[in-house]
Amino acid sequence: MAVLALVGLVGIGAGCTRGDGDEESSSTPTPGNQSTSPAESTTPGDLALAAYRGMWSAYDEAGLTSNPDHPELVKFAAGDALEVLRSGLESDRREGLVGQGEVVVNPSIQSLTPAAAPTQAKVRDCADTSGATRVRATPNGTPFTDSPGGRRMVNATVSMVGESWKVTSFGVQGVGSC
Repeated sequence: MAVLALVGLVGIGAGCTRGDGDEESSSTPTPGNQSTSPAESTTPGDLALAAYRGMWSAYDEAGLTSNPDHPELVKFAAGDALEVLRSGLESDRREGLVGQGEVVVNPSIQSLTPAAAPTQAKVRDCADTSGATRVRATPNGTPFTDSPGGRRMVNATVSMVGESWKVTSFGVQGVGSC
């Protein structure tokens, strides 16, 4: 997927995911891209991680056609995070690029605040972007010289927005940062 499309938009880059291991995912919760669905677990940590995975899954799906208006994006992202995702997709669209491949994620909760009734989570991940790339949006997906991928530290803030957990900000470090 268009991992490096977001580089420069957040200052330190950004990525996207299709899974939490070797399984391919979609925007529909599955064991591979969501630790649990909201119906299965309602703990704040589980819901925050589901929103984080959902955001990257939606971005991954949107990247297949470089669609900044993909309806799934707003289900999982808001604020700065949503703007960064949309800007990356708009940039790819202008350049005639689409995403291919997948990024593997394994997020964990670093903190939940406030302790009594959490409304914000800090999430840390070491995303592997080595399986993701951008290609020209032509019938054969002709190669585009993309920067090499690898393991990248991702820090995100996931917050309650209305009645839903959504990623509100994130930053991705360079290759080799984790």
